[in-house]
Amino acid sequence: MATAIFPPAYFPLKPLRFFSGFCTLVFCLSASAQELRLSIDDMVAPSFSLRGISAQLTLSNPVKLDITIAQATLQGREWRKLALHCPDARIERDLIECRRGTLDVGEKLPLTFQYRPGARSLALTLLPESTERWQAQLLWRGGNLAASMAVKNGKAVRLNPWLPEQSVRFSQGVFDLTGKLEIGDKGKLDVSAILRNGAFSDAAGTRAGEKLAGTLTLQGVRAGAWRWNMAAAWREGEVFWQPFYFAPGERRLSAQGSWGEAQAVVDQAQLEWTGIGTAQLSGAWNRAAGRIEHLQVTAKSMALDPLYRTFVKPWAQDGVLSKLVLSGVGDGAASIKQGALDEATLVIRQGGLKHEEKVFGLAGIDASLAWQQNQARENRIHVSSGEVGKLPLGAFSIRATLAPDRISMAPLTLPILDGALTMEGVEAQRENNDWRWTLSAALQPISMQRLSQALQLPAMHGTLSAVIPQVHYARQSLTVGGALLFKVFDGAVVVKDLRATDLLSPTPHVYANIDMRNLDLDLLTRTFSFGNMQGRLDVSVNALELFGWRPVKFDAKVASSAGDYPRKISQRAVENITSLGGAGGAAALQRSFLRFFDQFGYERIGLSCRLERGVCEMAGIEDVPQGYLIVKGGGIPALSVIGYNRRVGWDELLARIQRATQGGKPIVQ
Repeated sequence: MATAIFPPAYFPLKPLRFFSGFCTLVFCLSASAQELRLSIDDMVAPSFSLRGISAQLTLSNPVKLDITIAQATLQGREWRKLALHCPDARIERDLIECRRGTLDVGEKLPLTFQYRPGARSLALTLLPESTERWQAQLLWRGGNLAASMAVKNGKAVRLNPWLPEQSVRFSQGVFDLTGKLEIGDKGKLDVSAILRNGAFSDAAGTRAGEKLAGTLTLQGVRAGAWRWNMAAAWREGEVFWQPFYFAPGERRLSAQGSWGEAQAVVDQAQLEWTGIGTAQLSGAWNRAAGRIEHLQVTAKSMALDPLYRTFVKPWAQDGVLSKLVLSGVGDGAASIKQGALDEATLVIRQGGLKHEEKVFGLAGIDASLAWQQNQARENRIHVSSGEVGKLPLGAFSIRATLAPDRISMAPLTLPILDGALTMEGVEAQRENNDWRWTLSAALQPISMQRLSQALQLPAMHGTLSAVIPQVHYARQSLTVGGALLFKVFDGAVVVKDLRATDLLSPTPHVYANIDMRNLDLDLLTRTFSFGNMQGRLDVSVNALELFGWRPVKFDAKVASSAGDYPRKISQRAVENITSLGGAGGAAALQRSFLRFFDQFGYERIGLSCRLERGVCEMAGIEDVPQGYLIVKGGGIPALSVIGYNRRVGWDELLARIQRATQGGKPIVQ
């Protein structure tokens, strides 16, 4: 038995540190077996460690070499019970060669290698499958390491053990790779790779890619810090990276910069995205603080619609931003300093914006927008035409001043048909990351006839105008200070105590009190095919509550206005009023001699509905033995109308109103 102790420098892998304190080689030679055995407790280097190394060399013909490693770690990745078996080894003074070996790493891989101690070089070839080849060469010289690697038809799944634990995992794909690396006083790196038919996913199903193909080249030179440049191209395949979906299409990225201990710098980068446009980037990342020190991004002639659908719409969920259609092109720029946005600009040329469900639309948008962290910037927007619902809008311009915590807008005139909506005092103030808006507005007279044509409603007459006092909006809640005043049907409509919550949700909540005075019944009934009525009408709707724009509660009353004016009602109007009360009065009318008259006189009209829990409690001018009086007759011939149903379901009442106002034959029960 012989025992020998070799210093760490004997091994070509440097630097090596022996945690056990010593390395013992025990040679046990037997005349019959001629075996050489080697055991090493552990080898440790900055990036890897080997523990429990055991080697056995059998000096037979052919020579056999077996090596086992209890535990190996490399770049944080761990393997246990590794084994190398060479049934046909070649041992010479300056050569150790394994010609037909097998490496067992949980999967048995065919392997060949040549190690030359004098030249301190290692050549290794793995042949996992007939068409798959992994080759590596290592050369140590003067304290420097030169390595090269070549992979042909490598399976992408073999990269999974080297990926971070929470990262994606390849399920298919093959790649070719060539690479060279020099480490020492100076360093060099040169890598190129090609991926074909790649696919990956993660355990949560939030990231996945299919049919991927692309190329990558990376070069680097180290002189203190690493100087690098790279080029990548994604040529085929689609990717879902929640919440984004990237459809098949070509994208190219080129960049150059430096990588040091304290800072990572991108001197220049360019991204070309087919169908969207091109963007340039430069910046620096503070590695110690984990923060962007500075970043500058610029983009020219970006196609706005694919840009929005790719990067904005996925974040929008179910709000208004999720249902937009854009057109036109834009130039943009943004600057970040010390981790915060410092400045941003956007120029839009011949843009368009509309809602998928035709809620609104704008065309011919030319805009110059700017925002800066430390000062106010002027912004302008010009729109050639637009629409809100079915209402056409004329050309208008917006001038606004944007500051970090404040927005103010110059008076705006928005043409609508033959009138206009003017807005003044438009201000927004940010408080605790919430924006509060205020404005006041007025609606210049619009022809009701043109308005009804545009909205495809029954023909209306007269004009519509309005005065809108100061409006406040914050946290999806809107309140109106004072009363809204509208002029319609030759009367006045006043909306008081108007407030709304959750306006941007699918079910907004609205509250108001409404008073209508001196409405012209002739204009009103002609508009809705109700049958002709002459006179004036007052309407009050108190404690109105809407949920999802549907009435759920109110106390409404309709009554004749005070004053001296003609009061006439046609037989058809009587029939429709009778149907609202759910009584048989119209049938009695048609059986009597009164059926020979087209019009009747009346003294008063009155009808009320108190809605609560889906049921309308109805009443009229006064109670009568049979029910309640809706129309009190007067003049010659005179006619009174009585309602009989005190409780009517809201949906049923709506159906009756719809039949009455759309010209259908009323149903008299």
